[in-house]
Amino acid sequence: MRTTAQNHGLRRLTTLLLLVAVIVYMNGCGGGDSAGKTASSAPSAPNTQQAADLATAQKAYAGTPRTPAGFYADLAPIGVTGTVATMHLKNSDLAGAPVGAAAFELCNDDMAQATAWSEGKSTFMGSYADLVDVTGNARYWELTRVPRADFSARLRHRVFKCSYVNRSGLDPATDSGPAGTLNLRPLDAASIKELTEYLWHFTVFNNADHVVLDSAAGTAPSGSLAHVITMARLTRAAISGDCDRIDVLRWTHTADTVTGALSRQLDTLQTIRARRVAGTAELCSF
Repeated sequence: MRTTAQNHGLRRLTTLLLLVAVIVYMNGCGGGDSAGKTASSAPSAPNTQQAADLATAQKAYAGTPRTPAGFYADLAPIGVTGTVATMHLKNSDLAGAPVGAAAFELCNDDMAQATAWSEGKSTFMGSYADLVDVTGNARYWELTRVPRADFSARLRHRVFKCSYVNRSGLDPATDSGPAGTLNLRPLDAASIKELTEYLWHFTVFNNADHVVLDSAAGTAPSGSLAHVITMARLTRAAISGDCDRIDVLRWTHTADTVTGALSRQLDTLQTIRARRVAGTAELCSF
């Protein structure tokens, strides 16, 4: 037989259990909503690839500086205000050179021979250019000429020293394949960097709508050294307002540390579509 006190106790216990159940139910529902709200309201992670592509496009459109800090600089002569043309003499510049043969930069350790080769290529801007100076460093001979038609201009002929590099066996018209032999010793990362960046100055990459993004040591097989120049090449759309094409290129020079044999490889890493709107780069979405 239950007493009144017991009945009151049971009612209070039942009420308490129901209240706990309601609270648990509400917390369960509320927890799901809270989690959902947190997930839906959380900001999306930034698209790092898109940001990198936009930065590359900005550099390609800006066009200057064309090379990063620390890149090899081939400066014009001090005090010269006119045109400065610098060229490496090639086998194709010699009298009697075979027609159609692959051209490559000459090398010679004899200054007199380098001077004779220069004399055979002494016309510039439609007139004879007088030889005014002959200098040399560890890498090349430089023969400076002044055109009689324009005393403010300079023609600089260069001939690699074979003790530095022999470029025979390559085709400068291509960007991949054999690149000669680097004879400088010791052969280290600094020497392959200097040569790679120097050669860049005498390629089509050293022109408008090309910009160097990075120049750094690359991964090479055992017994080799590599240096990589990463570039952006801008190809403008034929129709104004259409998207331009920006190719990111990797140009790698590799040297065998024993023989000095050089090779080069040009690869396209990616293609970016962009346009320039009011002076600012804008990525195209396809």
